[in-house]
Amino acid sequence: MKADTYTKTVLTVIAAALCIIAFQQAEIFPKANANKSATNGFATVPVNADGSINVKFTETMKVDVAEVGGNYIYGSMPINIKEVSGSSINSSYGIPVNIEAVDGSSVYGAVPTKEKN
Repeated sequence: MKADTYTKTVLTVIAAALCIIAFQQAEIFPKANANKSATNGFATVPVNADGSINVKFTETMKVDVAEVGGNYIYGSMPINIKEVSGSSINSSYGIPVNIEAVDGSSVYGAVPTKEKN
C-alpha cells in the first residue's frame, strides 16, 4: 500500500508538532529568574508620585566641593536659588531662611553673626 503525498505531508506536520512539544518540555536552555532572596543587598524604597524619593540625614556630613559645572571654586560658592517649596524667589524680597541651630546651639530670636574686618 503506497502512501500518497497528502498523507506524507500530514504525518510530517504531526511529527514536527510533536517534536516542538517535546523540546518545549525538555528546557534545553535554562530560564533566567530574578533572585527572590533579600540577601543581595537591595531593598525596596517608597517612591513619590513624581519619581523622587525623600532622604533624611541622621548625621552631620562634611562636604568639600572642589568644582561646580567644570569650574573650580575658590573662596565662596556661587549659589543661584530660583525656587523654594514650589514658590519662585523674587530677589527684591530676599530668600526665606529658617535657622534652627548654630554650632549646635538652638537659635531663639536673632542669629549670632561675626563681622569681617
